[in-house]
Amino acid sequence: MSTLRTLLARLGRLSRSLARDKRGNVLMLMAFSVIPLTLSAGMAIDYARAARLQTKLNAAADAAALAAVTEPMMKLDNTAAKNAAIAMFKAQISNLPGLVWNDVDLNVTITGNNAATTTRDSVVTYTAKSTNAFAGVVGMSTITIGGRSSATATAAPNIDFYLALDTSPSMALPTTTAGFTVMDSAVKCAFACHSNKIENYVSDTGSMKSMILDTAKFSVNKSPFPSVGSGTDLKIVIDDKGSYIYDNKTTTEKRCMLGPNDKPQNQKDICIYNSDNTYVDSYWYALNKGVRLRVTDEKIAAKDLMALAKTYALENSRAYRAALYTFDHETNFKTISNLSSDLIAVGEAASKIDLVTVNDRERNGSPPDKSKNRDYMFTSFDTVLTQMKSAMPNPSGKGSNQPGDSPQAFLFLVTDGMSDEYIGGRTRTAMHANQITQCNDLKSRGIKIAILYTEYTEESIKDDAEDQKKIATAAIKNIATQLTKCASPGLMYTVKTDQSISEALQALFTKAVATARLAT
Repeated sequence: MSTLRTLLARLGRLSRSLARDKRGNVLMLMAFSVIPLTLSAGMAIDYARAARLQTKLNAAADAAALAAVTEPMMKLDNTAAKNAAIAMFKAQISNLPGLVWNDVDLNVTITGNNAATTTRDSVVTYTAKSTNAFAGVVGMSTITIGGRSSATATAAPNIDFYLALDTSPSMALPTTTAGFTVMDSAVKCAFACHSNKIENYVSDTGSMKSMILDTAKFSVNKSPFPSVGSGTDLKIVIDDKGSYIYDNKTTTEKRCMLGPNDKPQNQKDICIYNSDNTYVDSYWYALNKGVRLRVTDEKIAAKDLMALAKTYALENSRAYRAALYTFDHETNFKTISNLSSDLIAVGEAASKIDLVTVNDRERNGSPPDKSKNRDYMFTSFDTVLTQMKSAMPNPSGKGSNQPGDSPQAFLFLVTDGMSDEYIGGRTRTAMHANQITQCNDLKSRGIKIAILYTEYTEESIKDDAEDQKKIATAAIKNIATQLTKCASPGLMYTVKTDQSISEALQALFTKAVATARLAT
């Protein structure tokens, strides 16, 4: 019995010792946790692979959405756009490892445009599955993934643009520093004056006495035209308009003699007349010497712009039309070309543009039509904006091909921005508040206004009388500000001396078209 008791006691002590010893529990717990830990790590790998695959599919969806709204695709209908998006998505996901996908899991929706409206929206949605490497042991063979992408684009609209060019006397300023030098040296005035009675200023003591003087100081380019007359009345025709010159001191032409009693010793080497026997003016001289003037560069710019517009119309498969006008005195607004789809013909019509002639034969400062009470007032913004209000649509169309829609209307103004007209008195300022209101009225119709400002500088008025310089100087600082108020946002450009008016006008046109494209 004692032996049994002793054995039982020893077994009891061993049992209590085993109960107190926990080292075996750790091993058991580790054994049980290995499986779920391994499974969790494997599933994390599966989810990471699925996330990477989803990123690639999202990129494919982005590419597909954009494929439906590329510039070439905007010229095609919505069915073609949808097919392009589907093809792009399939091409992007081809051979992606671990992807389970069917055609029915892709949905492409195209709205708008359809070769009618100018805006198109494309939406691409997809669902797919990523195969699992580890989670399959618990019956989870794939992970579902999905995504969505969208894109919007606006096609270039059909456009009607109305181009109005300033042909007032101040647009006879040179466009280059070299041109200023030529005019200052030859006629002591930067402006190329265009008057039908320039003899008012051309005399031995007048402000333009250099208009008749020695050949050495007042040279002209003598083109190969015929001579007229003989002996002391020999004249050389100087241009295709029939202008002619006396270039010898033996002429009996009294207009070539300056000084007391028109004595022969006062004769000059050269004096030049128009074919109607009137004096040529400094505008003629500038053209003869090849001096680039704002008004002549405007003509080139208008022609170049029409060529660019035709290119844009063809590239965008859109319809463009243009009209061309000039403005100066309130009575002398001119339609050079009515609205036409023949852009090249409109550009060719620009050759008809010319600087306004001051009708000094009627009276000093008279407009061409001889009307009274508005003498010397040769830049009327009120007139051009009033005329445009009548000529342009109300409201402007959006430029789509939808039934009932019409082209987006643009007004392009090229001007030096100096108002000289009657608004409760002679203005001689930057664009007047009343004219800003006229601009806003046009914009409220949906018409966009783009303005090219041929910068008016103090250099251009340095030869003016002091009272004239004071008036102009006060106005110059406000011109750009007022023109910006008139223009649509971002569509006022400034072109400076020695810069190309043609290039600046094309840049403005390009931006205007881009602005129309971004509109919704």
